[in-house]
Amino acid sequence: MLNPRRGFSLVELIVAVVVACAIGAAVLESGVGQQRAFAAGARRAVARDAVRQAAAILSADLRALSPRDGDLYAIAPDQVEFRLLLGASVLCTIGAARDAAVLPPLPSASRLGLTSWVAAPAAGDTLLVLDAASGAWARHVLTTDPAAGASCPVGSGFAETPAEAAAGWRIAFRPPLAPTVRPGAPLRFVRRARYQLYRAADARWYLGFVDCLATRATPCAVVQPVAGPYDAGGLRFAYLDSAGAPAAAPADVAVITVDARASSAAADPGRPPRRDSARAVIAVRD
Repeated sequence: MLNPRRGFSLVELIVAVVVACAIGAAVLESGVGQQRAFAAGARRAVARDAVRQAAAILSADLRALSPRDGDLYAIAPDQVEFRLLLGASVLCTIGAARDAAVLPPLPSASRLGLTSWVAAPAAGDTLLVLDAASGAWARHVLTTDPAAGASCPVGSGFAETPAEAAAGWRIAFRPPLAPTVRPGAPLRFVRRARYQLYRAADARWYLGFVDCLATRATPCAVVQPVAGPYDAGGLRFAYLDSAGAPAAAPADVAVITVDARASSAAADPGRPPRRDSARAVIAVRD
């Protein structure tokens, strides 16, 4: 005779439920712990990225400055005003009155080009032209926006085809070029700009950027955040001369150091936030 089928006893069911609950609680606790770890890592990454972004951005824009040539306008612990490089080119042809010129075309898929700019220059921007006779950069102001479609002749050596020759850029400026400036002279477009630590509408601190153009109704634009957030006072500039002493004036600056400090949000109430910091040492041009 077959034995009757036997079910689970009450004790066995209770034990199974207890074991299942214990396993479920362990899995849940592990998942919550991993989630907290990932969230904490993400918060730390925000702080780490903020301090490194400041170092990268400031190094890129400040390293090419020449304080002796007037590239630094003002220096302070929480901000720096400087000449922002917009672009560069060479003079293809010079107008008869020497207050206008044509530049070679911009780069394209088929040519490298001798004219390039990060942002298109505009009326009011500064034009620096190298005078080979004196070795100095002469300062001029653009009176109009650069205009496309000007002729940079093939015979100038700065265009290889008729299509390239017709793609030059006309610029007008004041004062006129010196008689010693010739076609082929290199030039730079620059604009007054400022990096600063500022407090935004969200009550947090950021590295902000402002550029200034005299022809605007409001010359200096509204400050825009480019990196952050940082701790209060968490971005500091220091300026050293060639002897390593604090620089007395912008023209004396040889090295700019930038210290950035940021804190991640606390993972749990009552627990301190994680902090990260970085220092950029920027040696500017002589």
